Amino acid sequence: MDLVDCPECQLRNLTQQLQKETSKRKLLEQKLRTSEAQMRAVFEAMTDVVLIINLHSNQLGSIKILPTKPNQTHTDDTDVISQTVEQFFHEQTAQLWLEKVRQALDLQQTLCFDYNLFRQGHQVWFSASISPISNQSVLWVARDISDRKQAEIELQHAKEAAEAANKAKSQFLAAMSHELRTPLNSILGFSQIMYDDTSCNGENREYLDIINRSGQHLLQLINDVLEMSKIEAGKIKLNEKKLDLYSLLDSLEDMLRPKAAAKKLTLNFERSPSVPQHIIADESKLRQVLLNLLSNALKFTQVGSVTLRVRMGQARQTKISNPQFLIFEVEDTGSGIASEETNNLFEAFVQTETGKRSQEGTGLGLAISRKFVQLMGGDITVNSVVGKGSIFAFDIQVNLAEMTQLPQLSSQRVKCLAPDQPIYRLLIVDDNQDHRQCLIKLLKPLGFEIQQAENGQQGIAIWESWCPHIIFMDMQMPIMDGYEATREIKRREQSSWGDRENHLPSHTKIIALTAYAFEEQRQAMISAGCDDFISKPFSEEEIFAQLTKHLGVRYIYFEPGIVNQNKDVKSGSLTPEDLAKMPDAWIQKLHTAAKECNDESILQLLAQIPTQFPNLIQVLTQLTYNFRFDEIIKVTDLLVKQKVEQPLHLLQKLQDVERHQVKVERLLSEQYYY
Repeated sequence: MDLVDCPECQLRNLTQQLQKETSKRKLLEQKLRTSEAQMRAVFEAMTDVVLIINLHSNQLGSIKILPTKPNQTHTDDTDVISQTVEQFFHEQTAQLWLEKVRQALDLQQTLCFDYNLFRQGHQVWFSASISPISNQSVLWVARDISDRKQAEIELQHAKEAAEAANKAKSQFLAAMSHELRTPLNSILGFSQIMYDDTSCNGENREYLDIINRSGQHLLQLINDVLEMSKIEAGKIKLNEKKLDLYSLLDSLEDMLRPKAAAKKLTLNFERSPSVPQHIIADESKLRQVLLNLLSNALKFTQVGSVTLRVRMGQARQTKISNPQFLIFEVEDTGSGIASEETNNLFEAFVQTETGKRSQEGTGLGLAISRKFVQLMGGDITVNSVVGKGSIFAFDIQVNLAEMTQLPQLSSQRVKCLAPDQPIYRLLIVDDNQDHRQCLIKLLKPLGFEIQQAENGQQGIAIWESWCPHIIFMDMQMPIMDGYEATREIKRREQSSWGDRENHLPSHTKIIALTAYAFEEQRQAMISAGCDDFISKPFSEEEIFAQLTKHLGVRYIYFEPGIVNQNKDVKSGSLTPEDLAKMPDAWIQKLHTAAKECNDESILQLLAQIPTQFPNLIQVLTQLTYNFRFDEIIKVTDLLVKQKVEQPLHLLQKLQDVERHQVKVERLLSEQYYY
């Protein structure tokens, strides 16, 4: 029985184990089917291309395509068994894949890159990641990024279109700047020359003042629009250099005090003793911000005062080493600004109600000022009470500069050249005759030798034959522009340095005259070889300062206030007593030059007049400037005749004395005889 039971027990146990094993297998199979279904669902939901690529003998071998959604055209592995990549893609694509697979296997790390294929005539972009799974196989996962690439292409096209539009806008503004500044240069230039004419009476001077103020106002509007456009284009940059802050503040005070006096306002400039005199900052932008705030304060204040305070501020965290912070406050007792208007006060083209009523300005001044202040490392704020006034405050970040003598533009009127200087030769190259005439009228009466040219070709020819010390070069001209002419002159100068037998001028200074306002255009002028540039419309002070800077020219100035003193004074007359102070030989040369109507020779002679005779210099300069050679001839002719007749008169007197002496001796001898 035991023997029977034992096999039965074993069979039963074996059956039970088999059932358990079968159940476990079924469970595993069920889990496998579930996992496989889940994996298949995952693959089917995937939008990526998944490949297993094998490398055989360092060449691309067979590939296995996993059943993801993009690969459902290859659902049977037999489709690609023993197939190589070259059978699916052209040689260039296969070579790219081979390089990437080799790189991934060599580095044993995942690589990512983008590539494209052509399907049914359309370009399809993929972003691929290659991960090594063995020494000879990689898992290649590629995602279709065609939509993203298309968006990037469209974005690039939009960016290029925006850049083209911005470039077109800049070109338009540059062209408009040139077209607007060109006539303004003549208007402001000739009005300055006429204002300096002492023969101009008081009423005409008032008219010239109106022309000048209107021209300057128009120029400021043009500058504001151009500055705003440069800010919007991101082309504004700091031009930091050493500056004398005290001198800057003094010049602003001198400039604005007449306007304050005209409105019977008190103008105060308060500077803390701790404020440094010499700093490193952008002088032009600082001046523009201060001038804008002070001008606004004076414009909107009818009674009371306008005060500028300058003091040092507390140091803040900054990238600049040892920075200094200056705080400026402009306070007025004007009409004030309503609280609801202060929020938009610094927006472009926004004006307060008071500003609209004044019907002046463009609403750009404060917007530009804030951008400039932010560019200089600070910000601007306003605190205002309607009916009591406003306080505009801003701070800027500066560095201290060494206490050296900085060049300054003289505010005095130039009377003539100082003595003991060479005769400077100036060449004016400009296609605009009015502009050439303006510079000639300004400079020739002072004693400069001047020649002119209408284009770059003429300018080069005159430069080569005449050797001028300095050239005022307009940059936009027909036939040959200023850029090409400047480059050619500099090239020939460099060639002449290596050829000592060549007698070309060693180095002529070239000052660009430009009506363009954008920095990149000015940089192009310097790159072409220009030594400096002046923006049109320019002031006579800028011209004289450039001549001093590059040639060392020295001037004799009128006494301060002489312009106002001469408002009703007509041109002085030349008298023999005035010319009698000069040597006879000099008077004879002046007489000859006047008879020949040679104004250049006369101006050269004027440079020899001692500085203690300023009235003589002024009268002769005025007569030469007005081509009144007849007046000079009349006086010099009288003196020359006197010089000739005087010895004859003395000789006649001497002969009379001798005859008288002979008579006396004869009478004495006869008396002695008797």
